[in-house]
Amino acid sequence: MDRRRLLTVLMSLPASCLVVTQASESVLPKAQPAPEEAKRSGGVSLALSGPVTSQADGQIIENLDIDARLENGIAVAHQSVTVRNCRIRHAGRHGVDAKNAPGLVLQDLEIDHVGAPASGVGPNPNCNNVNMQNCPSAVITRVKASRGSSNIYAENSDSAHMSFLELQDARGPPPRGQNVQFNRSPNSILEDFTAENGPTSWTEDNVSVFRSDHCIVRRGLVSYNNSPTGDGIMIEGSFDCLVEDVDALQQGNGAFAAVPEGEVGGGGCTFLRCRTRQSYNAPRDGRAAPSSNGLSIYALISEGARKHTVTDCRYYALANPNNLIWDLSAVNAGWSFTPQAFALRIPIRLAFGW
Repeated sequence: MDRRRLLTVLMSLPASCLVVTQASESVLPKAQPAPEEAKRSGGVSLALSGPVTSQADGQIIENLDIDARLENGIAVAHQSVTVRNCRIRHAGRHGVDAKNAPGLVLQDLEIDHVGAPASGVGPNPNCNNVNMQNCPSAVITRVKASRGSSNIYAENSDSAHMSFLELQDARGPPPRGQNVQFNRSPNSILEDFTAENGPTSWTEDNVSVFRSDHCIVRRGLVSYNNSPTGDGIMIEGSFDCLVEDVDALQQGNGAFAAVPEGEVGGGGCTFLRCRTRQSYNAPRDGRAAPSSNGLSIYALISEGARKHTVTDCRYYALANPNNLIWDLSAVNAGWSFTPQAFALRIPIRLAFGW
């Protein structure tokens, strides 16, 4: 089933497919402490630079202030290259463009797509802040990225490991996971991250796991969506993925989702201690209202696949608290998605020494 054509009449569907509960008025707990994100401070001197291209396996590219208005900021085409301690401003192409570069390491980077308009959809889909193709076992840590078509896009890059990310104001154009997208990149991990959008953004899914089995998304905050068809965390055409300890704020079409895609099945995914609050169900930022009538969890499986698991999940202050899970026949018995007020995870904030 094509998720972008469904769900406009959910409220008329049978009760067996729709969970109805009442909101809670419990007291807000104290805010959770922030994870131990590494914050750089002082003493890093950057050299002004134009676009840079890797020259050899194992090369280290570091301590640069890169301005690239027509080309990729950094182009990597060798294995085991490390890019660290750089600020990258780009306009016409990608911030970091890595192709056929296994073992890539990106750390302590601040990347901004300065070619984005002041507000709204980006000029084209090829201005990602980090763009990776065929880069297995890549490591991305302590990266701040803003205004990209996608802030991080990983295609055919299995076993990627991303952590301590501050991602903001994704611009598209969609469809795509616009803060992070795993595309055919199984066994990858995204952890300790913030994916924040706002009224200037042009979103689809905040985070997308597309045809990428056995991925893990954990300890994250996904904030704000204005797409009629986008979700906070979307697992699409993937099996046996785990989403745990993720908070979703101001989502409209779905905070969390796991569904088949086209001819590719899906199933066996787990949502553990996931929470959603302050959803919306009306037109926003000049875009149409959510197509799902304010759904919170969208769950479907392909024929014969294992059911999804929803355990110890919470919701609060929803625009439509009568539209919680679709479809219960795709969820294991004993699921737990209950009303409880909660304080959101503290967002990741990275500070660099330049």
